[in-house]
Amino acid sequence: MPNVNLKLHDVLMATLGSRNKIATLFNVSPQAVSLWKKTGVPERIALLCHLSEDIPYIFNPSDYGVDNKGRLKLNLETTKKVMTNDSIK
Repeated sequence: MPNVNLKLHDVLMATLGSRNKIATLFNVSPQAVSLWKKTGVPERIALLCHLSEDIPYIFNPSDYGVDNKGRLKLNLETTKKVMTNDSIK
């Protein structure tokens, strides 16, 4: 995973205030949260952050090497909503 997403770790710390609060929110250990500073935030956590109205983050699939084929499409231009490929014409 690229380290492009280290900024998300900083956003989470600024928003939630501590690694313990981050760990509790995402049901991971505080040690895992500490590792994100080196390795980047996992994609599944980034997606959850994107969907949260309380976390100022917009998921960028290319940060995770995703080309969007066969996956959910994110409507990043207008809202933080998720659309399925079936709804895209």
